[in-house]
Amino acid sequence: MYRRILSCLACLILVSMLSTFCLAQDHNGLVFLVRHAEKASEAKDALLSAAGHKRADCLARLLEDAGIRSILATRVVRTQETAEPLAKKLGLTPAILDADDIAAFVKKLRATTKENVLVVAHSDTLPKIIEQLGGRKISPIELSEYDKLFVFHYDRFGNKGSVIMLHYCDCK
Repeated sequence: MYRRILSCLACLILVSMLSTFCLAQDHNGLVFLVRHAEKASEAKDALLSAAGHKRADCLARLLEDAGIRSILATRVVRTQETAEPLAKKLGLTPAILDADDIAAFVKKLRATTKENVLVVAHSDTLPKIIEQLGGRKISPIELSEYDKLFVFHYDRFGNKGSVIMLHYCDCK
């Protein structure tokens, strides 16, 4: 009787350990996607405004404990300025990609499906990135909207996924 109880207990412990291991192996990362923060002018490569810097700092506070392992931004300075406070807090160097090269963003993200990643891009490129990752089609982002935070979660196979939209940091 005593051996039977020990055998059952050993089996329960083994099943528990295996299920924990399997769940850990099945974890897929999250992709946090934001448009650059408010810009100071309408110039092609405008820098962030004071409100933009405030939003970038707020984004860093919001995501500093989110397990971000890499950051992607475009060559446009305002996207890099938006990512900079979080990158500094986490000791990361953002990967810089061409804004129009959606395939490059998707390729980088597909290579890191087990990691949490921040993408800082533009109002016209974020919907394309999300759609090419396998997320649903999202409404266009208005030029006056800077507070949308999209969170993409890969399915268990790392292919398609789901996306939710949140609003963050009221910086007006």
